[in-house]
Amino acid sequence: MQSATLQKLEEAYGESPGIRAEGVPQSEIDAAASQLGVPFAEDYQEFLRRYGGGYAGSLSVAGLREWEFASRTDWNVKELTEHYRKQQYPGADRWVIFSGDGFGNPIGFDELGRIWISDHDSCEFVCIAKTFEDWLRRWALRIEPHRGGYIAQERWPDEIVQRLRKRAD
Repeated sequence: MQSATLQKLEEAYGESPGIRAEGVPQSEIDAAASQLGVPFAEDYQEFLRRYGGGYAGSLSVAGLREWEFASRTDWNVKELTEHYRKQQYPGADRWVIFSGDGFGNPIGFDELGRIWISDHDSCEFVCIAKTFEDWLRRWALRIEPHRGGYIAQERWPDEIVQRLRKRAD
């Protein structure tokens, strides 16, 4: 990760040590990626090796270690991903879910490391960042402004939309 990204994280974690966990060994990271069936991008792995999980700005970044001020439900990346997969939440089967937008929409990365949000209001998958670090810088830490528009958007398949509508009825 870029030195400016790390510096911003270090400043926040220095001021409030309870908003981050402890670093994780590579062997544990590899085991988690294997369990979830999606390779972890190098920048997310670096975050886990250094911090284990924590808040980045106002958003949580689920990892492999609990931190003092972590929410009871969203600190463990394996459990968070499995939670959304069990619900058959659109996109969760092909991503690792590491955060949320605060409105019930999961945020995760795919096998290429791209960051996606599964938006239940628009019934779309939206690619919001090319990398985990880009997401950190633009969405979580706000070091850089958001780019105009999204990188990619796909409508949820009709069978998913119909299934969810039936559940709601």
